[in-house]
Amino acid sequence: MDEDVSMKLPAKFLAIFTVCFGLSFLTADARAQANASAVDHTLSAADGWPIHITYFPSSKGKEAPVVILIPSAEGIEDSASRTRKVWESMAKVLQKKDFAVVTVDLRKHGESVPDVEESEREKYTKLGTNDYALMATQDLEAVKDFLLKEHQNEKLNIRKLGIAAAGSSCMVASAFTLSDWLKKPWPDAPTLAARTPKGQDVRAIMMLSPRSPVRGINTTAITRGIADPSKGIAVNVYYNSSDRSEEKSAQSVFKFLELKNTTDAARKIVGEAGDKKYTAEGFLLDKAKTTMEQNIADFFDAYVKQREDPWKSRTSPLYQ
Repeated sequence: MDEDVSMKLPAKFLAIFTVCFGLSFLTADARAQANASAVDHTLSAADGWPIHITYFPSSKGKEAPVVILIPSAEGIEDSASRTRKVWESMAKVLQKKDFAVVTVDLRKHGESVPDVEESEREKYTKLGTNDYALMATQDLEAVKDFLLKEHQNEKLNIRKLGIAAAGSSCMVASAFTLSDWLKKPWPDAPTLAARTPKGQDVRAIMMLSPRSPVRGINTTAITRGIADPSKGIAVNVYYNSSDRSEEKSAQSVFKFLELKNTTDAARKIVGEAGDKKYTAEGFLLDKAKTTMEQNIADFFDAYVKQREDPWKSRTSPLYQ
């Protein structure tokens, strides 16, 4: 009798243990999925500089649109210096709308500083003459390489790429965009439409309080380059109209971007009056946050997500 009872005990409690441990595993799995909604990565620029990003993957797969979010780059010592964390809420808003999103600390900002002794830190955080150009040609190229790998793994569609930037980073993003558009497709097909693209992927740029001029970047040449209507790049500019110097800077950038004789919202400049703290990423804070996040989401929905650009492999048959 005792033997029978002892043999039956595991069977009696099997369902209970299964439920308990099953719930435990499900809870752990749910936590893992929640954590996977944002993953930190350290990329290496071509010159070896560490570039820290946070990646918010999309569940949409190979047709997911993509947005890169960049904080201002006024120098780590600037009193208003912010990191990629300021874009976290915006990234989550876009992720819920099926976008894949990357937030990035450009070199010498946020976490994108080499691990050195404190006595050497100033040398690696002080902005030099070439740093803004390197942010465009090295840092954002490293981000693009990361996204291209995700594209090839069918996790997103790099052909639907947008960028939001603040302050001096607006010109960095613009310089990167023009460089990307100068990459001609591989000569692997008789017609241009059938050829494998190398670049020409940035479809829209949202600028918050753009600063101009920026050292090492020819603002006039860059803005004129991305203004070319044949490229079809949408650009919206927001600035604080209560700040005269900010208004002047924003207007000087937009004058080359404006599409004459049209009311097309693809090119738009908006001055928002208010407290001077609402500038650059300040538009993402406090009472300005909800409105600006909606503006940004609507902009990328219209000019990135809704585009008819089906996923296409970026591996040319010439190099397979």
